[in-house]
Amino acid sequence: MRTAVIASESNPAPATSFACAEVRGGNGTIHAQVRLPGLRGVLYSRPCAGATGGDIHYLSVCGSGLLARVCLADVAGHGAAVSAVGAEMHAHLRRSVDVIDERKVLDRLNRRLNKKGAAVMTTAVLATYYPPRRRLTVSYAGHPAGWLFRVETGAWTPLSAPAPASRQPGFADLPLGIGFTPAYSRHRVRVSPGDRMLLFTDGVLETISPDDTPFDTRGLETVLNGEAGTCDDIARRLLAALHAHAACDELAHDDVTFLLVEFDDGPPGPALWHVFKHRVLGWERR
Repeated sequence: MRTAVIASESNPAPATSFACAEVRGGNGTIHAQVRLPGLRGVLYSRPCAGATGGDIHYLSVCGSGLLARVCLADVAGHGAAVSAVGAEMHAHLRRSVDVIDERKVLDRLNRRLNKKGAAVMTTAVLATYYPPRRRLTVSYAGHPAGWLFRVETGAWTPLSAPAPASRQPGFADLPLGIGFTPAYSRHRVRVSPGDRMLLFTDGVLETISPDDTPFDTRGLETVLNGEAGTCDDIARRLLAALHAHAACDELAHDDVTFLLVEFDDGPPGPALWHVFKHRVLGWERR
């Protein structure tokens, strides 16, 4: 799995452009600016021990260079188990760059992991953004809910998904690779330029203070509702708050990963064939 390793904790590496149908990611250390169609922001991930960990991040662009997708996952464990799941995720996301509905992506990935007998619990969040419609869709597989900032209200709120009609009573939005085939829900929302999204792994919420108090959503809300600023500014404040809460220079309790992005206008649109494919054959029928 590829990843961008950088030395600075406080200054993200500059963003680089994506090619059509490109998927990037890995399970190593990264702190970099992100630039995808209609999205710009910061990606941070640092394993708690060693060069690689159990948190996996992937970013992709569809074959038309228009549809942006982000994926954060948390694999239970480290080492070979994580590498195996990460390799399967990378291959599957590459095959799925033009699959609009992330519920299908999660369902097929879950079935592949179950079939391979990986038996490694993996939580994940998959978010897809289609700039021409300013439409964001998010699906979770046992993963902590993200947060959405509305520039119109100036407020952050949880980015939760509605309960799906499960194929099995009580089995919905479960983690990947645990032997079940749950239904996955899909949260759809129309965003505006200036709106923001924060996704993260549980290492953020579970950062522990010296007296065993978790950072939790209260600590996260304090940061998000603090001073205004760019995504870079908020990312720096979040990292500073996590270190201050843990009262240490290194976050050793767990891997910590988060993605903070702002929505913008994005590209004006794809070629005529891609407009037809996305609107008639795909997006508008979901």
